[in-house]
Amino acid sequence: MKIATDYRPERLGRNRSPGSGFPEFRKKFALLAIAGAVVLVVLGIAAILVYKGLSRSDFFQITAIRIEGCRRTTKNLILELSGVDIHSNLLAMDTDRVKADIETYDWIERAEVSREWPNRLLITVRERKPGAMASLPEGLYYVDKKGVAFARVIPPEDMDFPVITGLTADTWPESFKGSSLEEALQFIRSAGRGNPVLPKQNISEVHITGNGELILFLADRPFPVYLGKGMIGRKYRRLVKVLYWLYKKKEFASTAYINVEYMDNDVLVGSEGAVRK
Repeated sequence: MKIATDYRPERLGRNRSPGSGFPEFRKKFALLAIAGAVVLVVLGIAAILVYKGLSRSDFFQITAIRIEGCRRTTKNLILELSGVDIHSNLLAMDTDRVKADIETYDWIERAEVSREWPNRLLITVRERKPGAMASLPEGLYYVDKKGVAFARVIPPEDMDFPVITGLTADTWPESFKGSSLEEALQFIRSAGRGNPVLPKQNISEVHITGNGELILFLADRPFPVYLGKGMIGRKYRRLVKVLYWLYKKKEFASTAYINVEYMDNDVLVGSEGAVRK
């Protein structure tokens, strides 16, 4: 006995129209998407509630604050600037805000704020180091190695720094790199390396002229030393040799001026009644 079986596609699918199962699939997918969104919302709300609970928990309440890097500043000052106390919650703390608040102080170049879980805070500050003072119409200001006039000098604070003159707030260089201010600070740093002939302590003033040239005045005899522009390191070394020669020949007291930029290989020394090259 034979059983006739017809596997033709048109017979198997004669009662189903093309795409008849797609609407049902879309419906299931939409339900799953809605369920997933509800789960995410519930988890988000739960996370917020947990965070709020922990941010008020005594477990994360700060019990110790360590402050490092203070020399010119004090730990009490940094703590006051931070706005943090032992009642603050470490988890809820905005460390970026604390960092920004500390860096508003003139003497602070950079601050780092880090959590030490579960209840300790570390604040590390890097203070600005003055390399000179700038005489501005508003008064004397400390200047750091990057050419930033960051804090006003208020006596009896430390005033044992060379003074840079000739600049105002309007003529202060917008770009420090390659400026006359950078050259003035470079010359002062060269003198700060401990050469006994021309130490930093013997620099009274570095004047910056309107065209950007430098004029040096010494502390022990303030005659002008014309440094001009450029090659500051080389000019410092040449000036040291000239000053040593003047001291040795005992002609330093009669010197009226020195022009380090007179010629490529010559330094012009003007004396009372004479000129030497």
